[in-house]
Amino acid sequence: MGRYATPAGSSASIERGSARLLVVAAVATVALATPAALAAQAEAVGETPLKVGVINVDAVALQSPAGQAFQQELAAFQEEVLIELQARQETVREIEARIAEADSLSVEERRVLEREYQDALTEFQRFQQDKQEEATVLQGEGQARIREEIGPVIAAIQSDLGYDLVLNSTSPIILFFSERIDLTQLAIERLEAGSP
Repeated sequence: MGRYATPAGSSASIERGSARLLVVAAVATVALATPAALAAQAEAVGETPLKVGVINVDAVALQSPAGQAFQQELAAFQEEVLIELQARQETVREIEARIAEADSLSVEERRVLEREYQDALTEFQRFQQDKQEEATVLQGEGQARIREEIGPVIAAIQSDLGYDLVLNSTSPIILFFSERIDLTQLAIERLEAGSP
């Protein structure tokens, strides 16, 4: 039985921090560097050679129905935000122009105009921040939909073709690994025995 690893960008991998990413990167680097050695070990004990495959997850995600729908959704969101940002920025510029021409205003009138400017600027900045947060949520939801769609496809490819290790070709992320190459128990046993 093999193990399916969550593709990059999952909330679990982000929460575990950079130490886990370094470990995953190191494991993937070792796996990429030594497929011949792994195959030789398997042949030496009479097993079938290990099969290693790579998938460009980014390309699959972009071409997937969920990926294409997400791209359209994101483009529509960005266009809507850009139009609103331009309108709000124009409001701020108009107030700036009124302040620049306000030499004849009284101190109180000037203060009111400057307060109006600060309010408009604050609203502009708050809108920007809110939309950045919305974009982050939108991106997370889109990535989750893509993972739900392509995860089973990757698992099926692994199962149908009998791969022991499937890597993302564009980053050092393990997508799937079989029990045959899982050395966890061996490492634990050696630690317990006090031998390297």
